[in-house]
Amino acid sequence: MNATRSITATRLPRPLLLAMVAGLALASGCSDEGERKAAVKAAAGTADRAPARSMGFEIVTTANGELEARKRVEIRNPLDQESAIVRIVPEGTRVTAGDILIQLNVEEIQLKVDEEKLKVESARADAEVAKNAYEIQVKENEIKLRQARLKLELAELALEQWEQGDRLKKERDLELAADKAVLELHRLAEVYMRAQNLNAEGFMSKNQMDLEEVAYIEAISEYKTSKLALDVYREFQQVKDRKTFESDVAEASQELDKAELNSRSELASKLAEMNNSREQLLGLERKLAKLTKQRDDATIRAERDGLVVYGTSVDRNSWSGRGGGGGESTLTIGTQVAPNQLLMILPDTSEMLAAVRVHESLAGRIRKDQAVNVRIDAAGGVTFAGRVESVGVMAETGGWRDPNLREYTVRVAIDTQGNSNLKPAMRCEARIILDTVPEAVAIPVQAVFNEGPVQFVYTPAGARFERLPIRIGRRSDTLAEVVKGLDEGTMVLLREPSSGEVLAGNFKPDMLTAAGYRLDDSGKVIAEGGMRGGGSPASLPAAGVRPTGGPSAERGRRDGRGGDGTSPGGGTSPAPAQSPAPAAQPAPAATR
Repeated sequence: MNATRSITATRLPRPLLLAMVAGLALASGCSDEGERKAAVKAAAGTADRAPARSMGFEIVTTANGELEARKRVEIRNPLDQESAIVRIVPEGTRVTAGDILIQLNVEEIQLKVDEEKLKVESARADAEVAKNAYEIQVKENEIKLRQARLKLELAELALEQWEQGDRLKKERDLELAADKAVLELHRLAEVYMRAQNLNAEGFMSKNQMDLEEVAYIEAISEYKTSKLALDVYREFQQVKDRKTFESDVAEASQELDKAELNSRSELASKLAEMNNSREQLLGLERKLAKLTKQRDDATIRAERDGLVVYGTSVDRNSWSGRGGGGGESTLTIGTQVAPNQLLMILPDTSEMLAAVRVHESLAGRIRKDQAVNVRIDAAGGVTFAGRVESVGVMAETGGWRDPNLREYTVRVAIDTQGNSNLKPAMRCEARIILDTVPEAVAIPVQAVFNEGPVQFVYTPAGARFERLPIRIGRRSDTLAEVVKGLDEGTMVLLREPSSGEVLAGNFKPDMLTAAGYRLDDSGKVIAEGGMRGGGSPASLPAAGVRPTGGPSAERGRRDGRGGDGTSPGGGTSPAPAQSPAPAAQPAPAATR
């Protein structure tokens, strides 16, 4: 819906009606009751005429919308699945924090909770088994590693014992045996030599000498054997024994490394099994906790005090506000609700906002803290004072009824004055004050006409009227600010005169100059500094400056836009292009 309402410019044939409009326009801009009475009296006395008066007036636009709470709590379906309502408080009930609002069906969730409890218990047992297996593996690894280290230490000790003890003892024993064999060989050699001498001298028998010879030969053999045993031990046995002991050390060292690798591998496997069982347990516990929370959340309680409003009512209001069709049916017991569906809102009615929609052409002129008067029919037509709090960032479309319409939502903070009867979605009408003209010469907007770039009014000249060029500044829906060309107290005509009522003749050059117009070298009229009333400077041939004779000559058209860029009704309709029209029309009036 358009934020403003305007009435198309029409001819008003009845002088009395024109006088009433002029009187009301002048009365609305007066600063006190006396001035308003004087203005009404003056207007009534002249019927279709009104004087230019010095006054202040406001430039406003009207926008429609609805109330909404500044603070509200949204209640949505917390379940991850569709569920049916088994209990719900009536809409419009005032609840306090902690009251039960909605109870959803949780039979299916309860079955899942029971199933998950069994799974959690089984997973907890598996996790305990895996933990014990890990601890057992830790102890087994310690035993295996201790045994492997002991075996290595024994092998190293055996090597050291052989190297520093057994080897030296064996070698010395063999050396001693060899030394004894050498001594025995020398002794028996001397005995055998004496035996030979004694046998030669006849003091020893040959048999006895032969026995001494055999002993000598055995001593030779024993000497060679002991010497060979020493050499064999040094050349072969010692090397063999060293390699054997060193091999035992190396094998024990490798066994230790193998035991360490096996212990790490087995421990890692047990640790993975323990962690896996623990994660499975945690996952099942989280799922059980979620299901338990879902079951508990199915009982929805009020977080704060508030008024119960069903989500379906909010949706219907939203659809109707955008020109759409009907929304969902109301919430009742047995209604299936989807996950995250809006079920209720609990608005805080102590602080209310008016959300009104303003046409995009005016949104740029609305600023924070602008004064607004908000009228609420449902509250007995009471008008509340307010201030603009925010302007929407994105424009909204007019829906399927008017897809080309673009409006911005303006939120207005209103002073409720302790009124507890205000409720969200109440329709409201806001009058936003776009600008204030503090003190200026003003005339009714229907007295202003256009011809090309020239704005003018009809002023009395005896029994007839003449055209007086003026420059218009800001406009409200009823009044126009005169910037140049018109003095306070000058009477102006509030209708379009007939051709016989207008003095013949062109615009007077001195009047054009006084109103801020000039003639260029080609004789065309140019508005200096651009037209305050809207549009770019235009030109009109001086000879074609409308001769008097009224509407029969080339007729100007009243500019459809005010100096502030709004339509005369304070609305949002864009100004029509400036082109010659059949007749100069009076300014459109507007209703607030």
